[in-house]
Amino acid sequence: MRKKIHLAFGLGIAVEKIDHREEGWVVSALASGTRSCPGCGVVSTRRHSWHVRHLQDLPIQGIPVTIALQLGRWRCRNESCSRKTFVEKISTAFPFARRTARVGEIIRLFGHAAGGRVGARLLDRLAMPTSHNTVLRHLKRHASASKLKAPLRIAAIDDWSWRRGETYGTIIVDLERRTVVDVLPVRSVESTEHWLRQHPGIEIVSRDRCGLYAQAIRQGAPQAQQVTDRFHLLQNLREAIERQMERVSRFAGRSLLPAGSDAKREAPRQASREARLALFQNVHELHSAGMPITAIKDKTGLALHTLRQWVRLDDLPARRHPAPTARSPASFKDFLKQQWEAGNRCGRHLLHDLRHRGYTGSRSHLYHFIAEWRRLEPDESRNIKASPTPHTPLAETKAIDPVTGWQISPKVAAVLCLKPTRLLTPRQALKVKALKQASPSFVTMRALAMRFRGLMRSKEPSKLEKWLEKVRHAAILPLQQFAKTLRRDLAAVRNAITQPWSSGQAEGQINRLKTLKRTMYGRAGNELLRARMMPFDFVNETVNGMPDP
Repeated sequence: MRKKIHLAFGLGIAVEKIDHREEGWVVSALASGTRSCPGCGVVSTRRHSWHVRHLQDLPIQGIPVTIALQLGRWRCRNESCSRKTFVEKISTAFPFARRTARVGEIIRLFGHAAGGRVGARLLDRLAMPTSHNTVLRHLKRHASASKLKAPLRIAAIDDWSWRRGETYGTIIVDLERRTVVDVLPVRSVESTEHWLRQHPGIEIVSRDRCGLYAQAIRQGAPQAQQVTDRFHLLQNLREAIERQMERVSRFAGRSLLPAGSDAKREAPRQASREARLALFQNVHELHSAGMPITAIKDKTGLALHTLRQWVRLDDLPARRHPAPTARSPASFKDFLKQQWEAGNRCGRHLLHDLRHRGYTGSRSHLYHFIAEWRRLEPDESRNIKASPTPHTPLAETKAIDPVTGWQISPKVAAVLCLKPTRLLTPRQALKVKALKQASPSFVTMRALAMRFRGLMRSKEPSKLEKWLEKVRHAAILPLQQFAKTLRRDLAAVRNAITQPWSSGQAEGQINRLKTLKRTMYGRAGNELLRARMMPFDFVNETVNGMPDP
């Protein structure tokens, strides 16, 4: 019984025969397309010759398929047209393309989801062999020609780092549709302003407290309302509280060890020295008994050169310490000692001076180095400044964690200051109680912080002025500086209270961007990064009504 197989390769394509060769199925077909000249648009009826196009199509039963498509070449009847002949167009593939439109769409889908090399390996396994360069080329070409499907009304703007602390880019997110609109390679007023001018329909822009974007929005989209992100407002408040707690606790962010900690730290060192001395004596006993060094090596596990040195010595040698480098504060010990005796005991100031003298180590390494000197000083000499500032109450004392006995760091104190009582764990509640008992300024800041959290959810911007007035009367310098910056951006802060929009979507998209940037290694240029950040339905547009090649 003979069966007919109907294969759909597109409108106007008639299959003549199917052959199975080494490279896969080869479908010979005759196509009938539009005969209008691409130069002048005149329809031709005079055939010049035949033209054969070879197009890659979807596989059949896991075997690659190539369509040998026979098309007519026609003469242009318009004498003034620069074209003399042309090949008729078909809806199955773009002109000059080597694959059908549906295969091109699948290639873009794999490139968007998996990238170039991974996508190429998957396509090869699915019997659609394609190079990774072709995958990336399809994706980037389509993304460059894509346009917004609907006008952008509400957007979020934030920065992301190419290299943290050095170069940054800009990301724009549509908050209504929760999709990325564009990824800019730089962070500047000019580039952001130029982009905003191309989208005059923007009504609301959510941003962080970066003055760069505020200026760009004022110049590029003056009609738009600016909304400060509430998370960044609370973060800036936490940083102000942390600065105040640093002033109160009189140290630059590092917890001081409790009394008696030196003995605890010295105990494991002493045990290590005693174990090493016992091993040294054991080696001498074995060597005196006539045991060869190689046998001693197998018994003790020590290296041969160490054993040869030990058997020639009567006393255990001290451990060799590496020579200090520019990354070690020990290289600048004389200078640090001189500054310490002169009364300069602020970690930040010492770090600043060392940087100018070639120090390349970390801040925490320096703080650990001077902590040994700080512990040898009496308690009253740990103050960074000689006299208390007029904004710091004299009744401030150290807040000690009742569980560990360690001093509570400014960072922990700032986080707890912003956390509501109902969300505190039992251990955190004990820390808050200790902070309240030790620091009157913490009590004031916690009351102001709770009012500010409630203000962000109240939808009543009229309460903001009262809060700013309370901060002014509180006489806490870091909070007054925070309030001063709020007054400079008062309209955007008020909009943050009344509007439901925030930059949360932008922050989430930045996390996704970082993941893509790291997985693509050196190929993560802005063009490719932008193409993969766009949603696939956004990327999958047509160019002038024709599918992408």
